Amino acid sequence: MGEEKEIRIIVLEDGEHLESVIRKIEKGWIVRFKRGSSLLGKKVKVFTSICPGNSLEWSEGKDHLAVYCQVECKEAGSFRYWFKIEDSEERGSGYFLVMPELKINGKCLPLDGIACQTYLTKLLGPLSEWKERLEVAHQTGYNMIHLTPIHELGISNSSYSLSDHHSLIKTIQSQDQKFGFEDVQALVGDLERSWNILTVQDVVWNHAAKNATWLLEHPESAYNCLNSPHLRPAYVIDRVYHEFGKQIGEGVWEHRGVPPVVDNIHHVNAIEYLLRAEVLPKADLHEFYQVDLKAMVNLFEVFIKQSSGPTTNPLDGEDVEIEQDLECRRFGNTVDFERSARIFNRHRGDAKSEEERVEKCVRSFEEALNNKNLEAARESWEVILAGLAAVMGGITYERIADNGPKKGLVSPENPLTTDYFLHLEADLGWKSEEKFAYDPEKSKFLMAFNGWVMSSDPMKNFALKESQVYLRRELVCWGDSVKLNYGNKEADSPFLWQYMKEYTQQAARIFHGLRIDNAHGTPIHVAEKLLKTAREVRPDIYVFAELFTGSEHADNMFVNRLGISSLIREAQSAHDSHEQGRLVYRYGGDCVGAFKQKSARLAPKSIAHGLFLDQSHDNPSPIHTRSPFDILPTAAMLTMASCAVGSNRGYDELIRDHIHVVSEKRPYASWCRPDQVSRSQGIIEGRNLLNKLHTWLAEHGYSQVFVDQMNSDIVGITRHNPRTHETVVVVSHTSFSKNYIDWPGGLKHIPIGGVLENVIFEMKLKKVQEEWGTEDPDVLIGLKNYEMEIRENVNLDNGTMFKVHDGYIELTNFPTGSVVGFKIRPSDEATKAFNMIHNSITPEQSEFDSALSRLTYQSFPNLLFHCESEDYATIQQGGYDVPNFGKFVYCGLQGLVPVLEKIRDDNDLGHPLCQNLRDGTWICDYIVGRLAKFEKLGEVSEAIRKFFAPLDHVPYYLRPCYFELLVSYIYGKIRKEALKRMAPQISSSSALVRHLAISTLSFLGYIPGAGLAPIPTSLQIEDQYPSSLAAGLSHFAVGIWRNWGRDTFIALPGCLLSTGRFQEARQIILSFAGAIRHGLIPNLLAEGIGARYNCRDATWFWLVSIVKYVESAPNGVGILEDPVRRIYPNDDSVYGEGEVQQMLIETIYEALDKHFAGIDYRERSAGPQIDEQMRDEGFQVTAGVSRTTGFIYGGNRWNCGTWMDKMGSSERAGNKGEPATPRDGAAVELQGLAYRALKSLKNWKEQGVIQRSGVSDEWTWGFWAQKIRENFEKEFFVDKDSYAEFVNRREIIKDSVGSTLGFTDFQLRCNFGIALAVAPDLMDPKKAWKALDSAEVLLGPLGMKTLDPTDWAYNGYYNNDDDGTDKKTAKGWNYHQGPEWLFVAGYYLQARLRIGDILGGSEKQYAIRQVQERLGNAYKHIISSPWRSLPELTNADGEYCMQSCAAQAWSVGCLIEACVKLNTIEG
Repeated sequence: MGEEKEIRIIVLEDGEHLESVIRKIEKGWIVRFKRGSSLLGKKVKVFTSICPGNSLEWSEGKDHLAVYCQVECKEAGSFRYWFKIEDSEERGSGYFLVMPELKINGKCLPLDGIACQTYLTKLLGPLSEWKERLEVAHQTGYNMIHLTPIHELGISNSSYSLSDHHSLIKTIQSQDQKFGFEDVQALVGDLERSWNILTVQDVVWNHAAKNATWLLEHPESAYNCLNSPHLRPAYVIDRVYHEFGKQIGEGVWEHRGVPPVVDNIHHVNAIEYLLRAEVLPKADLHEFYQVDLKAMVNLFEVFIKQSSGPTTNPLDGEDVEIEQDLECRRFGNTVDFERSARIFNRHRGDAKSEEERVEKCVRSFEEALNNKNLEAARESWEVILAGLAAVMGGITYERIADNGPKKGLVSPENPLTTDYFLHLEADLGWKSEEKFAYDPEKSKFLMAFNGWVMSSDPMKNFALKESQVYLRRELVCWGDSVKLNYGNKEADSPFLWQYMKEYTQQAARIFHGLRIDNAHGTPIHVAEKLLKTAREVRPDIYVFAELFTGSEHADNMFVNRLGISSLIREAQSAHDSHEQGRLVYRYGGDCVGAFKQKSARLAPKSIAHGLFLDQSHDNPSPIHTRSPFDILPTAAMLTMASCAVGSNRGYDELIRDHIHVVSEKRPYASWCRPDQVSRSQGIIEGRNLLNKLHTWLAEHGYSQVFVDQMNSDIVGITRHNPRTHETVVVVSHTSFSKNYIDWPGGLKHIPIGGVLENVIFEMKLKKVQEEWGTEDPDVLIGLKNYEMEIRENVNLDNGTMFKVHDGYIELTNFPTGSVVGFKIRPSDEATKAFNMIHNSITPEQSEFDSALSRLTYQSFPNLLFHCESEDYATIQQGGYDVPNFGKFVYCGLQGLVPVLEKIRDDNDLGHPLCQNLRDGTWICDYIVGRLAKFEKLGEVSEAIRKFFAPLDHVPYYLRPCYFELLVSYIYGKIRKEALKRMAPQISSSSALVRHLAISTLSFLGYIPGAGLAPIPTSLQIEDQYPSSLAAGLSHFAVGIWRNWGRDTFIALPGCLLSTGRFQEARQIILSFAGAIRHGLIPNLLAEGIGARYNCRDATWFWLVSIVKYVESAPNGVGILEDPVRRIYPNDDSVYGEGEVQQMLIETIYEALDKHFAGIDYRERSAGPQIDEQMRDEGFQVTAGVSRTTGFIYGGNRWNCGTWMDKMGSSERAGNKGEPATPRDGAAVELQGLAYRALKSLKNWKEQGVIQRSGVSDEWTWGFWAQKIRENFEKEFFVDKDSYAEFVNRREIIKDSVGSTLGFTDFQLRCNFGIALAVAPDLMDPKKAWKALDSAEVLLGPLGMKTLDPTDWAYNGYYNNDDDGTDKKTAKGWNYHQGPEWLFVAGYYLQARLRIGDILGGSEKQYAIRQVQERLGNAYKHIISSPWRSLPELTNADGEYCMQSCAAQAWSVGCLIEACVKLNTIEG
């Protein structure tokens, strides 16, 4: 069977623009897009640059959590995705990178297997000699050669300053042979064929040499003083500095303390003083930013005199603004006279004539404008001083700093400052030269040089007018290279674009890859377009770059926009071996023992792929910065990085000094000259072994990395193959200082963890003589006083650096500069264990499947769930305690799964659970032993024991990943079996519905001491005891607190009926029916023995559950004739005495009769023994039926008979004994429940299913139902024109009618949604819809506010421990006065769908969208919660509520019902 297709999922969220998030994709993979929670229910169009014309097609289905759109990645490069809602603007975007597929002679080269060596092309000599110099790369085991530009260099001889991008470098030619680009291409092909080496080259897009003739022919290709007049003031200042420096070199300022040779602090201080006090002030920079005051004042006077009096549209509080002259001339600026007139041309009460008024207005204008001139002068001087500080920093470094070049004599070759502008004219002095900037011809050639700006925003072009970089002298300037000006689009500079397109495509034809020089300084839109042209020529071109943005965010932007395959990383940025080891780990590879990932998973956020260099061509030689003894260990450390690696020619040969890209002229040594370079030179032979090892590790899947800091200088790095579990370990003794350590001693041992199969090598660099010798003046030749000592395939008993012990390796002789490599394979026992595990987790039917198939439903909560209190009650033991973590929320497997999934997603192998598994297999023993204690799980326990058995023989460091593999497999099988038993609609529904359905298992089961009331023995049940439905976990899991009548029957339709668990539903319905008393279902069941009857609503939820059972269960109507074991046949019966059996329908009749006749009794044992908070009046329970309206009413202000049952308990705050929400009178939800039940009874009677027609001859079921319906809208709906006393909001449905306090009737609460959900035809659907609209103010992310947020009593934060003095919140009195409950939100969604379905059209579509939108938050919560369930409530705006149950049955059940309705609604 073939491998599954790799799929990476990107979840879209409204407003998320993820331009800096890197997602790496391989060719052939699929990128799948799914709606996030913020986009559910919305019409989303997704686009990608892979197929930019049309939006992607969504898969079929209405469930927005399940549908997706996708694209297959067939081409390499950077691809952008974006999406819209309807036809809006972009609402979100991002990128994914499809990595190129490199091949050498048809064989794939993994990017992580690249070993690249850099060469300065100018040092290779004629093309005919290239191969003999490049052979060093071949002999040293590199598979990629990086060349600096092969093109003609400019006057500076810098490898990156090109004078002609279309001509070859002059050094490539020989006297007797001329070469062209086709010859270079042939050589590149030859290197691949004969040496298996790819070749890549730099491209330079951002600048050209100052002597490039094509620039003189096309000066518009540069930023010059004609096309960029904002640079003119900077040019003038540049010439001021130039002239001053020239004068110093000529001795003009020697009498002022500045001689031509500047070499001490006194000279520098004198330069600073002269520039600040005398030279720079004369430039009068401010004049470029000021106005000609006299001219402007005269013009303004003329303007207002022509205005026929004062302005009629004055601008108060505004000031005059100087408008910058676009040509940047001295005093060339102006003002907006119309705007200025509105500010200054006003009525003047102090003027006696029009002439005087004008005069005063003009003087006000003059004063204001003069202030603006002064302000411009201050700002200009600040710019001058900022520039001076930058200039003095450069002079100090170059002339006197200890770490600087100490240039000494100021001369044309070593000027005082670097010119910022190309100046082709003779030196005439800045005052005369200023006119060139305004000359239409000469200004074209005053071109700005390129460079880099420290800490600048790379996305901003520093040559544009918004920048002051040139003026403030912030540019670290390359005085040999002109910055190129592409404009914003190709039409802005057509020659340059075409010139560079041809150059780029030619490079792409010749080379396998491109390095972007000065990538962060190249305008990103330019690099984007030019790379696109390169990929047209070579689709799998390898693109790499070095970025100096100073920000990972900005780096990632460049990587994404340009499709950069690898970012250059430098080992020399590390200050010690620990940091270098951290970089090895960071830039590539998973952790050793990382969990196995799924083939379809979220696209992870990645760091850019690395090309990790031990030395770049810009770095100084580590021989000086570190030590010669560090050359080999650092090379070895990088070899073990699971990314591309590279080096610079000269590093391996021990070239003592930096090979400078500008000044170096000596050629590289030639391989055909053994006196210059050979295998014995430097570390060449050792590097050959390392490079081959690096590529072999990548090709053979050693993708996992572990870095072990063995001491301050010694680092062990492991590369691990996650398939074969073979391991390579390389230990390196680095030398970041000059100190040579013969042997450190006390080093920790290397655990073998398997079988030491091979010692790959022992290597060290030895100093054979102290003196370095004289440096060759003609050829780049490395140090000769160091030699490599190499031993390959060392016999285990014959090592010079190590000794093998039982289970570990001891390093015995490991001085500075040493490297040793080991190859370790798993033991035969471990290999057998791996095979056993892999063979056991096949998709085929197994004995485990058979064992699961024989389980009853009641075993699933024992197997998967059970909070600790449930296990204590059932098997008398607690949960597993993980050191430094604690216990899982469930004792069953479901407790483990979220923790393991998070470890896998975060790659968090440092998690305490992983350490616990590495330390031993105790958790396996716990799981098996726990399950064995459940009588019916013995077979399953034994099967799981067999699964876990091989873990004892798995190496400790791999035990966590194999444990997760097994647990995921076991859990998946159990979950699949459970879902298979449920209603077919569940398995075919969305991931949310399946999660909810599995969550229902956690609530249903048998817990000793928390069972149901007795049911008839004639009822067939699968288990010894019937299951009960826990209200919530973990607060309501055991004892008398497990079974609540109201909670049970709110949750039952969704948790049991929707999932197809009709047998358990039937048992629970009949059990509670048997415990009925006073016509009421008990509030607390307490197995029937200690039942408490103090709620008015449980009976009605019970009745509607029966109705739904009849409607949904096979032969559901049969339940009406099922026997009920009445343990309290009379209201005063004693438990256990005088039981009777009757049919369920008879029990239903009795409940309705009692309500119709009126219920009025005092609770048994009333007083503090059953409720220590309640007042005496509260123990009186009443309920009845209004003969006027048919409404169900009851209660008083001192008890709370509905679900909002919080009784005050704070004496300090004064709420003790006072219900926060008594809801006496006719509570809204009871009317909907009663109407639904009565309608069903009417239908059953008409169908001949039941005998009785009503509670009396007049009050038939239909009459009573109709009575409620006729009065509901009239009594409960607050019309838009209502002006009743307590009206706060209109077009709402009241919470109650006839409450004692009156105003509470009119409070906007969430309960009316229950009525509309169960009885959508209870009132005019349009008004019902309006009420649902009004209630949107109550919606939170997950739940629904229990009170209008504008209500005086609202507080959305519940804290039952609050013992303050605020009556509203003390002891959690606001439990139902604001916090957001989830089950009522479920009813609200059901109501939306049902009313929307009745209305149809746009209302129906709105309802569908709204439900879809809200399901996202529920799904997000479930998959992030360790309980994998929904909570009882949240605080305001979805905030976590500590005292809420984390898993609540009615929250789950009501949402399932909403989901089922959504799936069945048409539209």
